[in-house]
Parts: sequence; C-alpha cells; structure tokens
Amino acid sequence: MRLYKMELYKLCHRKLFIIGAVCVVGILVLFFCIKVADEMAYVDGITYEGYQAVQVNRRITEEFKGILTDEKIEKIVEKYGFPQVVEKRYYGFSDTNFLNNFVMEYFSDGYFYGWDNFHEATCVYPIEDTELGEVKKITGKEIILEYNNGWFTFVDVLQIGLLLGSILVLFSVSITFSGECQSGMLQLLFTTREGRKKDIYIKIAAAFTVTGIIWAVVVILDLLLCGAVFGFDGLDCFVGATKIMFLWVRDGSPSMLSVGYFTVISLLRGFVGMMLLCAVVLYISACYRSSFHAITVSSVYFASPILVWALAGSVYADSFFVRVLLYTIRILQYMSPFYMIMPSSVVDVYRIWQALCSISAMTCVPCIVAAYRKYRRRQAK
Repeated sequence: MRLYKMELYKLCHRKLFIIGAVCVVGILVLFFCIKVADEMAYVDGITYEGYQAVQVNRRITEEFKGILTDEKIEKIVEKYGFPQVVEKRYYGFSDTNFLNNFVMEYFSDGYFYGWDNFHEATCVYPIEDTELGEVKKITGKEIILEYNNGWFTFVDVLQIGLLLGSILVLFSVSITFSGECQSGMLQLLFTTREGRKKDIYIKIAAAFTVTGIIWAVVVILDLLLCGAVFGFDGLDCFVGATKIMFLWVRDGSPSMLSVGYFTVISLLRGFVGMMLLCAVVLYISACYRSSFHAITVSSVYFASPILVWALAGSVYADSFFVRVLLYTIRILQYMSPFYMIMPSSVVDVYRIWQALCSISAMTCVPCIVAAYRKYRRRQAK
C-alpha cells in the first residue's frame, strides 16, 4: 500500500498534472456556462435568457409533464402559441420556449432550417400521424414529455470533458516507465528485491487508478452542474425527440433509445476508451527511455484515427478489396480511444457498439502484459 500511495503521488504531484487538472475543470465549467447562456424562453411577452430561461422552461413544463397526448399538445398551443418571430441575433425563432418549440418541431408544419429557410407553423398534427407516432408504434412505448435540455448539455459537456481528460491521461501516464529511465531511477529499482516485479504492478495499478479518477471527476462534475441548473428530468424521453439526436424512424434506429440508455452507453464507452488509452500509453511508455519520445508517440496514437481517416477519405474505392479495407479501417477507428469517448459516435456504431466496446476492453489485457514484460526485461544503462 505504501508503494501504491507513492506511485499515485508521483503521478499526481507533478506541476503538469496539477495545471492540467485545473484547466480541465475550468474549461468544463466555462463550456457549461456557455451552454446555459444559449437557453431562451419566451413566456407572456417576456424573453428570458440563460439561467432564468432554464428555470422558466422547467416551470412551464411541469404543468404538462408525463405521457404526451393530443389534448396536451392542443393546450400548449392554446397557451403559448406557435413561434413566429425570427431575428438575426438568434438562430431560430426568438419568441419560443421549450414547449411550443417541441410542438412546432414534432407535431406541426412549422420548421426552421435557417434565416432564409423557415416556415411558421399553422396547424397541429395528431400524434399518430407524426414521426413520433411511428416511433410509439414501433417501440410500443409512450411518448414522455419532460424538460430534457439538461441531458443535451450533459452529453456535450461530457464529450469535451472526456477529450480533455484523455489528453491529461496521455501526458500523465506517458512518463510512468519512461520517466524512470530518464531520471536514472531504473538502476535503483532493479537493485531491490522486488524492483522488477512488484514495482511494475504498482505502477500499472496507479496509472489505471488515476485514469479512473479523471473519468469519474469529469462525469460527476458534469452531473452536478447539469443537475443543479437543469434538473434530472428527461431520462425516459426518446433521444430522437431531444436536441441530442435527429429522429430517424426505422427499426433499430438509435434515435428510438431512451435518453437514459443513450447516456449509459456514452458513459460506458467513454470509460472503456480511457482505460484502453491508459493501457496503450503504458506500453508505449515502456518502449522508450525518453519521456519526450513516449509523449510524442502516444499523442500520434491518440490522434491517428483522424489522420488515417483523412487519408482514407481521399482514396477512391474502385474495387472490392479497397472497399473492404476502408470498412475495416473505419471499424478499427471506432474501437480507438478517440472515438470511444465521443457520445456522437454512438449513432454510427449503435448496432455493434457492444462488440466494439468488448474488443476494446479486452485489448487492454495484452497491452498491459506487453508493457509489463517490456519494462521488466529492460536493462539499466
């Protein structure tokens, strides 16, 4: 336990880690505040923005909360009308709130695709004649109306947080083994009775612990911020009926998931992605005696899915072999840490996300074993 605490201290007490952790928290809070500032509510001739708008939208939704019916839709339109005013400073109708905007988008002939491409709603459609009505028939589940903008903010902040957290893991874990060589500690460790074995186990355990803590801090901070401002309503809503995702009406569409299930998938994939990043970076760290080289190679690995896809996108698939190769590359991309931490990628791999997540998790084992064997065989110079 003493060695374990020492390794944790070595990973966390560095100025780079401390400054990085403060920056991650600061950027998350700033990004969250920007998301809150985007909220708007128009009620009784008054336009509310930011935090006030969130509270107003939450309050007016309470009256209609629960299973959505045609009667509720009619009452919403009767009480708040349809959005009609368009101003250049707002992307969308400026006289909108959560309720009448929801009705306009999913149960009327109104839409807003741009300042030069919009149509004011003139009528309400029965639920059974709409796309959400089709979703109801396919899933056999009722349409739930709850204020759910908080989960849209949660997913957006989570994506930024896990990306920043992964960068922090990359810079922290990269020097786990390479830093011992660079500092000259390797010679001392190998003179102890347990230096070649126990110390390696402890280093690996400490690296995964720090990675898990970073993931947990991002998730908990995100939950606390969103819960305090937006509340936790909306978990039973269809994710396609929120700002998180467009509504696709077909069997097996991820847009028919509940917000709660979509959030669980995003959290699980993010956790596995960060664990995989930690495992691969540990192996890279064990391969180099210089922290600079370890960090550089780890950074290239983390960003490689973007670089590879940019190159692959320029390849013309004129043969079956090339198409298979490109498809394989794309699948490998979605198993990489960069894509695993992105909730938006769930849309592309929804049908096989369990398999990809399992393969990524299992890949951690050979990486850890390889890192252990590589570092143990290293000869001190």
